[in-house]
Amino acid sequence: MTRRLSLNELQGYVQEVEAFLEALDPPQTPAEETARETLSQAAAKLGARVAAPISLAVVGEFTVGKSLLLGALLGRPGLLPVEERPTTGNITVLRLREGTAGTGTRLGDTSKIHFMTRDRLASCVREITQELARLLDEQLPQLNAGKVLGGVDPIGGPQGWQPFLAWYRCLWGQQTPGLQHVEADLISSRFRDAALELLRIRDAEQGQQGLLGSEPVVIGTEAVRRVLELPVASATPDTAPAPRKLTITREGVTAGGAALSDCFPLVERVEQVVEVDPVYWPLGELLDGRDVQILDFPGVGAVGSFGRDRNLSRQALQDIHSILLVLPAHHLPSDIALDFWQMLAADGRSQEALGTAALLVANQFDRIVVPALGAGQPGGGTGLGRVDSLNSLDAFAPKIIGQGDNREQIFLASAVTGLLIEQQPWEEVSEQTLDVIRDTAERRAEIHRPTWHEFADRLAQDRPDSLWPQRLRAYEEDGGLGAIRHGVQRHLARHGDAHRLERAHAAQRDLDLALRAYRRAAPRDDDPEDAAYQEAAERFRELGKLIGRILDDIELMDGTGLTKRPEAPVPPDVETSRAKVRAAVYGAHWWEQLVQRALRSPDHLVPHGRPHQSGPLSPRTRHIRPRPTADDTTVFQQLFERVLADQRALDLHELERWLEEWRGYWSAEIGPLREWLDSDDESALLLPELYTRRLHNPQILDDLLEDLDVDALVAYVTDNAPAFLESTAAEPAHAFPLQPGHALPWHAASDNGDTEADERSRHPLAVLQMRAAVADAAAGQVGTELQALLRQVLHVFRDTFHRARESLLDQYAFRPPVSRKAPERPEDDGAREAEDGSGRGPTVDDLIRKWLNGERGDGGPK
Repeated sequence: MTRRLSLNELQGYVQEVEAFLEALDPPQTPAEETARETLSQAAAKLGARVAAPISLAVVGEFTVGKSLLLGALLGRPGLLPVEERPTTGNITVLRLREGTAGTGTRLGDTSKIHFMTRDRLASCVREITQELARLLDEQLPQLNAGKVLGGVDPIGGPQGWQPFLAWYRCLWGQQTPGLQHVEADLISSRFRDAALELLRIRDAEQGQQGLLGSEPVVIGTEAVRRVLELPVASATPDTAPAPRKLTITREGVTAGGAALSDCFPLVERVEQVVEVDPVYWPLGELLDGRDVQILDFPGVGAVGSFGRDRNLSRQALQDIHSILLVLPAHHLPSDIALDFWQMLAADGRSQEALGTAALLVANQFDRIVVPALGAGQPGGGTGLGRVDSLNSLDAFAPKIIGQGDNREQIFLASAVTGLLIEQQPWEEVSEQTLDVIRDTAERRAEIHRPTWHEFADRLAQDRPDSLWPQRLRAYEEDGGLGAIRHGVQRHLARHGDAHRLERAHAAQRDLDLALRAYRRAAPRDDDPEDAAYQEAAERFRELGKLIGRILDDIELMDGTGLTKRPEAPVPPDVETSRAKVRAAVYGAHWWEQLVQRALRSPDHLVPHGRPHQSGPLSPRTRHIRPRPTADDTTVFQQLFERVLADQRALDLHELERWLEEWRGYWSAEIGPLREWLDSDDESALLLPELYTRRLHNPQILDDLLEDLDVDALVAYVTDNAPAFLESTAAEPAHAFPLQPGHALPWHAASDNGDTEADERSRHPLAVLQMRAAVADAAAGQVGTELQALLRQVLHVFRDTFHRARESLLDQYAFRPPVSRKAPERPEDDGAREAEDGSGRGPTVDDLIRKWLNGERGDGGPK
């Protein structure tokens, strides 16, 4: 596996590579020049990650109140743009400093505006155009969006923005040459809004003068909101607007005014220093020896931003160590948040690492009504079932934080409630937010206002091991602000350096690959007669180590749990799949229907159902099919089978996604070596002769090439995965824990003559027990099937790479024939000793031996 260096060792690694690059003579070939540039960029990337501050990202869908929550956590609700509409349009970086107690939380006098590089802007535009083209091709293929926008690069391509400018007016129903006319009424306004965003980016990009990729612009903090706030969403214009000709200079941005607003689409982030009043949040312990920053991200899916926010967020979050995900307490589960989270996993961070990085906040909890509890009435079999939002959050949280010991990473909050309790200054927020605060203050002033304390006490009795009573009490204490502050501080102290090291290790692998690639591209000073044999031997040593790493990873992944973190992306998590299925079955409305029937019944038991009424039908009466009910096991068996089928399809999709990530990870290393094996390189041309001489069979080389074809291997597994799963899947009817088609105790025809037994079988606890049994059986079945599927996949991988390892030549095979050896000359030793003098810096081989192979060196790692 890739050597796991410490942060200090990684810093030394970067310094030695940079010193090595500085000492090199000019490159001799274009290939060496390209390899040198790649190496330099990889070193810079690793260096930046090693030196990066510990970061907390605040993300969430728009209008969830995350900016107000962040301001309240820091003791100044109006710190960031706050409206009831989406407002955050750019990433805001808040560098934390501890202020003076009693002086209030203050922003620095100046802020820095960081602009995107040209490559970053090009990536952003590509993401918007590709998504727009995909959706339009699905709904309105006659507009040829994919053909016009699919392969166009407006920022760096030779055609620039011209194809887009010649095409976009068709979205307003205007006749466009070469396109079939579509009336504007048939085209969704969201497509026109996406075109408007592209047009704003185009105008700013064409009008900017030296801003892209330049040094940050320093500007007064009071004026900086012009590049933080999204423009107020207005009606889409009835006619296509024309491109604007702008002039955006560095001086114009510094001076404020129109240039500051016009440059909005080009801004990557705005950096501000915040001195936090320790009355609200004492930061001394957290900041001790650390540089800490909080990043407020644009709301996901906000009106007025149609892909730019997502692109900015995805790029920046790759280097974030802790993520505060703000969810709407009154609207769970959040499909937008889950989709965004899965996007982060698809970008290379493991599910395990994401689960550890996450802190979940159910915000705007003041909108949840406190349930009324009758005298002596229990909190319910599960407790949380009495409050939909808590039950939904309890089921949704494992999808983000996993099934591990991360329960302390869930919080309930209301920024408005918290700032009122802490008496924070809230006058500088918007009028809309002021109205919300005043209304909340009036409700809190009511004498008989219900609180969560009684519910928390009753819940603590029912579930002594639950953290929910603690969360509810923390919410009542200060709107949850104190608990979040303590949780963030604990999380950053515990995981900040670990997350930073995780991201640095990902960059370390890129530097390792770049260093090996440079060694292949750089000219060598070896004896030409032996150089080909030495090169072949080195490549096979590298190949042997690589296959060993792959097999080690397969062994780590093949088991009931991961005892050690694999190097490559990990397969779909069995426990996550189980949790999803259990939540889907457990949360079905049939169960709640039965519980509600019991609550409405005078004896609080599930009443017997009504018998089906049948009678003579008139000729004009249509036969009405009886509606399914929860009075027999049929609907629950159908639920069971549907959830299993849906999860199997989802597991296959997740398996395919993982296989593609796994292929991409290892192809980056296997690809160059496999290409060399099949190349006309002098060292590779020796291999048939060597296989014949050593193993008496040159066909083994062809077998090795086939086994190292990762693309073909993954394609084979992907194509056969449905068959693998089918071979392990049991019939749903056999796994269903209840008797199929059987009447339940509350069925109209059920009467066993035993009153006590009848009442016991119709008690809500019996419903909850049956609910848990069906949910657990479904979860167990899916887990068993997915585990068997993964083991079959890993078995194929293991066999393939075991064959590849057995096909390798040993190092003794790479000795040139005796007749080809040049006679040794005494002066060679003297020349070699001269080369090894103190004046020679490390070679690329020295760096590889020291930092990749871990061979002992002066001051280096062992």
